[in-house]
Amino acid sequence: LGLAVMVGLRMDFSMLLEPLGFVKVLEWVLAIFVFATCGGFHGETALLVSCKDVVNKTITATFAYPFR
Repeated sequence: LGLAVMVGLRMDFSMLLEPLGFVKVLEWVLAIFVFATCGGFHGETALLVSCKDVVNKTITATFAYPFR
């Protein structure tokens, strides 16, 4: 029964009273929220190639990154 005595946990929240400390906590909360709700990312990029006396040609590349 040696674990029956609980040690009090002391936390210092004085850093939250300063603007930089508050912003850090806000950054962590928002980062967790963003990664929890983000299901993936996909996009497309295009490049228009034009040479003298040649018909313009568009080259497209699609990319995706699933967060799974």
